[in-house]
Amino acid sequence: MIVPFSIRDFLDRAVTVYPDRVAVVDEPDQPAASWGELTYAEVMRLAQAQAARLDELDVPVGGRVAMVSQNAARLYTSFFGVSGWGRVFVPVNFRLAPAEVEYIVQHSGAEVVILDPGLEHLRDACSGAKHVFVVGEDDEAVWGWSPAPGGGAGQRAAEGTGQRPEHGAEPRAWEPDENATATINYTSGTTARPKGVQQTHRALWTNATVFGWQASVSDRDVYLHTLPMFHCNGWGQVYGVTGMGAKHVVLRQVDGAEILRRIEDHQVTYLCCAPAVLSAVLDALKDWDGPTGRDRVRCVVAGAPPPTRTIERVREELGWEFIQIYGLTETAPLLTMSRMREEWDDLDPTEQARNLGRAGAPALSTSIRVDDSGELLARSNTVLEGYWENPDASAESLAGG
Repeated sequence: MIVPFSIRDFLDRAVTVYPDRVAVVDEPDQPAASWGELTYAEVMRLAQAQAARLDELDVPVGGRVAMVSQNAARLYTSFFGVSGWGRVFVPVNFRLAPAEVEYIVQHSGAEVVILDPGLEHLRDACSGAKHVFVVGEDDEAVWGWSPAPGGGAGQRAAEGTGQRPEHGAEPRAWEPDENATATINYTSGTTARPKGVQQTHRALWTNATVFGWQASVSDRDVYLHTLPMFHCNGWGQVYGVTGMGAKHVVLRQVDGAEILRRIEDHQVTYLCCAPAVLSAVLDALKDWDGPTGRDRVRCVVAGAPPPTRTIERVREELGWEFIQIYGLTETAPLLTMSRMREEWDDLDPTEQARNLGRAGAPALSTSIRVDDSGELLARSNTVLEGYWENPDASAESLAGG
C-alpha cells in the first residue's frame, strides 16, 4: 500500500491526538493584533478557512500564494492553509528590497500576496498579483476571522470578536500528490537573480521526519522560532514540531535578552538558529540574572561553522546541548548532523566541542561524496524537484542524479 505523503499529515496528526493542546503562542508585540494562543483544533479551523477563501478566489490547485512576513502565527498557519489543500506556498524573505520582492512575485506567478502590516509599503511591488492582502486589515478576507484589537499573548483565538465560526469553512477536497510542489523558496540571489527552489510534499515530509527524529523532537518539546519561518520553511520545524503536537512560540525580532526571557517564560526546550544568534544570547548573559534553560534546551545551529570556543560557551555557560547541521535551501535543508555521541564521552570538553564543530555525518537516506573538483555532491529524498521556470539551472544541479 502506498499512501501519498502530504504536509497536511503533520497538522492532521496534531489535531487527532492533541486537539486542545496549545499549538502556537503568537508574538505579542507586532503591528497587527496578536492571535494570542491557538490550540491545534483552532489552527486547523483557520487553515481550513484560508483554503476555503482561496477556493472563493478561484486559486487553482498548483496556484501560488506568496506571503512576506516576519515570524507570526498567521504565517505559521499559512504553511498549512495554502499547501495543505494543493496550492504552492511562497514564503518570501521580509528583508528584501522592493525590487527583489517584485521579481519574486512576478517570477513565481503568485496570484495572491499576503503582506505583514509592517511591510505595507511593498504593496506596489506586488501589483503583479491578482489579490494583495495586508495582515490585520484583511484578516477576514484571508482567514475568515479577526482577533479583538489589542489582543495579546494568552488571549484565546476563540474569544476575539466572536465572529469566527465554531467549525471552519469546508474547503474543496484535494487528493494528495506527494510529488506535487508544496513550496517555492527563493535563494538569496547573491550572484544572479534569485532562483525558486521547488520542494515537493515528499521532500518536505522526509526532511521534517528525519530532522525531527534525529533531533529527538517529542510532544514534550516547546519550540522557540528564533529562525525565520521563510528560511527553508523554518528548516522544516513548522511541520515536524507540529506533527509531534509540541508547542510553537513565535519570536518576531531576534534579541539575545528576549530569547532568554522567552526560554524561561515558556519553558522552551528546543530552538534552531545561526551562530550570530548564539553570539547575541551569549552577549546578553552578562546582564542576565535568571535561568538559562540549563540541561533542558537543545540548540540546532547552521549557516556558518561556529568557533570551538563559542560551542564550549554554549555548553558551559548556557548549559544547552549543541547540535550542528549542514544543508541548504535546495535540500530542504538537512544533509548532515553533528550531535554528541557516546564515543566522545571520555574526551575533554574542548575536544568534544571540536567534534561538534564539524559538519557531521549524513542524515538518514542521504548520500554524500566529493567530486574531483572538491564540490560536495548530495543525493537524497530531500533534494529539490527543480528550480521554478529555470530548466537549465535545474538540469545543471541535478545532473547525474
